[in-house]
Amino acid sequence: MNILLLSNSAPNYHHFFKALVRLFESDGASVAVAVDSRFSREENHLDDLHFAEIHNFDAWFVSHQIDLEILAKYSDFNLNTMLLSDFERAQVYRIWGADVNPNYFDRLKSALLTYFEHIFKRHSIDTVIYENVSNSFAHFALIVAQRQGARYLGIGSSRLPARFAVTDNPLEDHAAKRAFEAICDGSLVPSSELRVWADTYIAQIENITPDYMKINGLDSLGLFRRYFKFRHLSKIWSLLRHAGDSRTDAFQIGNPLLTHIGLFRRNFGRRVRARRVRRFYRKSVEGERYLLYPLHFHPESSTSILAASWLDEYEVIRNIAFNLPEGVRLYVKDHVSAWAYPSLDFYRRLCLLPNVRLLPPEAPTKRLIRGSVAVITLTSTVGYEALLLHRRVFLFGRVFYEFHKGVTLVEKPAHLHKLLQTKLDLPTDWDEAYNNDFVCACHEATLPGTLNLMQGPEAAGQMAEQVYGQLKSNGYLILSGTPFEK
Repeated sequence: MNILLLSNSAPNYHHFFKALVRLFESDGASVAVAVDSRFSREENHLDDLHFAEIHNFDAWFVSHQIDLEILAKYSDFNLNTMLLSDFERAQVYRIWGADVNPNYFDRLKSALLTYFEHIFKRHSIDTVIYENVSNSFAHFALIVAQRQGARYLGIGSSRLPARFAVTDNPLEDHAAKRAFEAICDGSLVPSSELRVWADTYIAQIENITPDYMKINGLDSLGLFRRYFKFRHLSKIWSLLRHAGDSRTDAFQIGNPLLTHIGLFRRNFGRRVRARRVRRFYRKSVEGERYLLYPLHFHPESSTSILAASWLDEYEVIRNIAFNLPEGVRLYVKDHVSAWAYPSLDFYRRLCLLPNVRLLPPEAPTKRLIRGSVAVITLTSTVGYEALLLHRRVFLFGRVFYEFHKGVTLVEKPAHLHKLLQTKLDLPTDWDEAYNNDFVCACHEATLPGTLNLMQGPEAAGQMAEQVYGQLKSNGYLILSGTPFEK
């Protein structure tokens, strides 16, 4: 295998992925690394991978001129949409500043395509390794891999406890659907042990928190514990060494010092706003009929990639509020990891909308699902949980559970009122056996292992060994020069 490892400034992720590619290399694979910037290369200690050639994208980008031929070559892909995830991140974190050249985005698209084509040809890449596609850097690597006949190995957490997923394309994540269809036609027969596990899991869903929510730490408002630690002194020195960097050449991290100052300001602003945001929250009303809408965390791939047309949640909520059937309210529940990040004006405008009640982040989600007539969401895990609790889901984005018969896709917002009128009061036409098949399919589409990419080097190394063993034993890898297979 000829592997391309993607790397950027995501904190601690490099511990796991470096450990993983070391295992590949020890089994005979060749490894190259594509890193977004010189800063990330230093922070992630990528030169410790002495067996790998490392390619800095910022060095490639700074001297790149727009290549119109390669833009035409890939014009069958929506290249502009692929920039959205990093554009949103840059806007939220103020990465690029205010002076972005009008040609910047065409040059960025062209540079990413030529950069990855160069690496693929130089190293005969057949497998890309990273987390699931979550940003523009990874998205462009994915489409070049597709054009070159290579596979993208996206490793990430799943909604099931102690299970992780391998995904080659976030917009075509049909593994659970294929497993479900195989269960239904009898070509895949879940074991009796799995059936019992699925029944127990469904029965306990009200008390289960997905693994990724347990480890992200984003629900904490504390600043001292996050920033003022002795071990952060080396990070400060590293940021100071890059104080003169361009804000746009390293498009994901920008000027690291200014970007981290922006991150601190955002978290500080959240801390300051927190008490004032509380006054906008309301309580649920006994006996009221309502749709439940969970707010999302931004910026995040679950919205900027899987629900790219619906990033402005105020506009989404306003559209729902003005298209509700008579006598139905919209309960908007704030996100436990994102509350108080939006502006006070965002909360104020939400509360002015007719038929809308804004609920606090600690409001009991599962109880709200049970009390609702349905859930309406972009891509939230709340939709998945609602299906297991026998509530219909109206879905705007793309997500792994979209094939469940309880899901209605919202494809034309202008038809939302009619859609809600005709669908809301229909009886739920799936039973516990259907949900058991559904959960068994999700289980069959994942692998055993709790994936925590925020861990330090020792724990990350142990996790990499577990993941690597699962990839090999489940037929995902063939290490004889044959591309990724499954």
